[in-house]
Amino acid sequence: MQTLGDAREHFWRVIKMADACEVDLSTALDENRLNIDEYADIITGCRGCTQVGKCDRLLADAPKLARAPEYCENRDTFGALRPD
Repeated sequence: MQTLGDAREHFWRVIKMADACEVDLSTALDENRLNIDEYADIITGCRGCTQVGKCDRLLADAPKLARAPEYCENRDTFGALRPD
């Protein structure tokens, strides 16, 4: 079983990836398109990711993304929350 990464670091990584994908998680919460348990699951999924270094390099090099990368644990969630 893989050890989960630091919750605070992954919280900020989730925020950065969401921003890069043009997803506003606060608005999604306010509009009930995301609940607090789902938000926690997004962070936990990120904490279990094995591609952290790759993710950090991507976010440093590409501040805006059409879609989260294939390896992102939250790719489908970010895709679903992205505005039309």
